[in-house]
Amino acid sequence: PGGPIAHKCQTLIEPSRVILLTAQRFIQTFLGERFVALHFRRHGFLKFCNAKNPSCFFPIPQAAECISRLVERANVPVIYLSTDAAESETGLLQSLVTLYGKTVPLVTRPARNSAEKWDALLYRKKLDGDPQVEAMLDKTICALSSVFIGAPGSTFTEDILRLRRGWGTASVCDEYLCEGEVPNFIAGDE
Repeated sequence: PGGPIAHKCQTLIEPSRVILLTAQRFIQTFLGERFVALHFRRHGFLKFCNAKNPSCFFPIPQAAECISRLVERANVPVIYLSTDAAESETGLLQSLVTLYGKTVPLVTRPARNSAEKWDALLYRKKLDGDPQVEAMLDKTICALSSVFIGAPGSTFTEDILRLRRGWGTASVCDEYLCEGEVPNFIAGDE
């Protein structure tokens, strides 16, 4: 917790049955069988990425173009968004990710609502609100997607890719955000 942990762990770290079932219930409720999962890392990532050559921090309009192209190739109707981005960034991203002129829905996990039952297991087991459980839930949802778009340089993304390989859910369409491109604008260094 509190930031990325670079590890050399080759063992597959899998979610508990409760987290797996909760992820499946979320998918059944909000996403359905075919969806793209996007790990869109932003918080603290600008400085980290700009220290790399080339940078891995993409302006939102460029990222939206890359995501739209992949959604078209994969032919999926919805995107699960796993992110630490501010609402101003996710709102702009949502308005720009389109397919055939229509906005593609970006779905995030909603705040706890007792009327919704997809997360009842976590609540009953008193696991809701735990940041590590929430992180593993996000990883699990992403690992179960039809296609995954990851954040280059992110340990969180690498954990998801490791799960996808281990579970056999990886897709030939899986890629890093804007793979093969460089950001079309990079801020100066401090």
